[in-house]
Amino acid sequence: MSMRKSLTVMLVFVATTLSAAHMAIADHHAKSGSFEIVLSAVTDFAAVEQLDHVVRAGTLDGTVTIIESTGGPFEAQSSGTMSGLVYLKKSANGIDLESPGVFTDSSGDKWYAVARRSAGDQAVGGGGGGRQEISGGTGKYAGITGSCEYFVDYLPDNKLVTRSTCQWQKK
Repeated sequence: MSMRKSLTVMLVFVATTLSAAHMAIADHHAKSGSFEIVLSAVTDFAAVEQLDHVVRAGTLDGTVTIIESTGGPFEAQSSGTMSGLVYLKKSANGIDLESPGVFTDSSGDKWYAVARRSAGDQAVGGGGGGRQEISGGTGKYAGITGSCEYFVDYLPDNKLVTRSTCQWQKK
């Protein structure tokens, strides 16, 4: 290989490497973006009947996978766990659900959110849409806030699947 060809190959290699490194650094330091997740979880609820409503409370534990992402700390095709509590009041007027939770990725970094919903139900084959507020996190999620629109489907055997579309920003 001539010296000129070797130099050209080396310059192309260096330029490509620098460009890739710059993109990786820019992606890691992104200040905002979006992502989509799928949550698969098992619930363990207890119910108490009242005069005009039913109160259900319990735990929610499962796995979450980021299926799409514009970058930043929410890496596409990464998975983690989710643990939360659910409080639901159901009456003739509908439901009032609140569920704080913690999402933990494979490196141990965490992000925190509270899901709220006032439509739909918790019956098998039922579900409904709601909103989730991201309030912060640890590690690479420190300083992150945002919100998600989600839809939940209730399955047999106390299982559910949720799909969320989220927007985030970093302070």
